[in-house]
Amino acid sequence: MIREIQYNEIFDAQEHFRLILDSMSRPGKINKIYNENISTPEGLNNASALIGFALLNRDVGFYSNKNKTQIEEYFVVNTNSKPVAANKADFIFINGNEESEVIDEANEGLLEYPEKSATIIIDVEEIYDSAKDQSHELILKGPGVMTEKRCYIRNIKTRILEQIKEKNSEFPLGIDIILTDKQGNVICIPRSNQLTWN
Repeated sequence: MIREIQYNEIFDAQEHFRLILDSMSRPGKINKIYNENISTPEGLNNASALIGFALLNRDVGFYSNKNKTQIEEYFVVNTNSKPVAANKADFIFINGNEESEVIDEANEGLLEYPEKSATIIIDVEEIYDSAKDQSHELILKGPGVMTEKRCYIRNIKTRILEQIKEKNSEFPLGIDIILTDKQGNVICIPRSNQLTWN
């Protein structure tokens, strides 16, 4: 697996980390992360790879259940992070259009240390700020949202949304969610938010 030499581990990572923080503090806000110079393995959105570069390091573990060997090698070479079992992972990469029991296994933290919970990065086809055909309408309420925030996702299974809601039913325990699409759009759903959908 080739190391991404067109990615700046300091400046690019800092820019993307700030963007992730902005997205997490403003749930449902669409931001964009993209770098046309990187070559991601099949099954991994460009934006998800860049999020991995910003968040993974030698002190955390990650799990991927899609194109497993290539994606594991890609992140190991580029971040020095280590692949681990799903229930031990700090970050989990999945595809929104596939069944994913791995969410049920994700670490939801402890009451003493809720921040130790997992973050799930989910690849979807498209993220919109207005309704389109064949999309789920997500409705977010809670911290960072004035009244409610609506956004629209194409190609995410309803079962995954159900799993997220179940995992986040006992705040402060739960999982944080980052959704990315093929165009580099990103939204976040922190575990503090209430999620419903149509």
